[in-house]
Amino acid sequence: MLKATLLAALIATGAFWDAGDAGAHTSAKAPIIHRIDHLRGKTNEIRTLMGRKPAATTFAYRKNKSHSFRKNALKRWRSQLRHTQAMRPVATSVWAQLAACESNGSWAYNGSVIFDGGLQFHPQTWSSYRLKGYPQYAWQATPAQQIRVAKLVQRRQGWRAWPVCSRHLGLR
Repeated sequence: MLKATLLAALIATGAFWDAGDAGAHTSAKAPIIHRIDHLRGKTNEIRTLMGRKPAATTFAYRKNKSHSFRKNALKRWRSQLRHTQAMRPVATSVWAQLAACESNGSWAYNGSVIFDGGLQFHPQTWSSYRLKGYPQYAWQATPAQQIRVAKLVQRRQGWRAWPVCSRHLGLR
């Protein structure tokens, strides 16, 4: 009786008719789809962080079963991620304005007066908040990495972490 009920539920939900799509993820080619999805997600996360629109996709790599097509899609998304990681935030974003005030917009500023990076991190602050895999010093980090760390600092310390410029910009 339980098997019949389960079978009826599966049929009612259409589980058997979606088997073609599910098969794309259970085949040997599934890892490439997951890698593309991961790169696409990471790219769009960074683009959003930088105040930009997410990169458009047709999801053709999910529909087209050609391995060479999927490999090319993977290559394109890797390139897109590299390009996105090097982007600067849009000029009107809070972080771009803060960097313009703190370091004259120089994200690679290697401070001779202790503070580094576009958002002028103290080395102790940077090492306390930086995420795994990030560079040892803020001036070595991409703008996206600096902004991600700055958001953590801002959540914990508020805008007072940047006392002069946050006041100048009217953030506090």
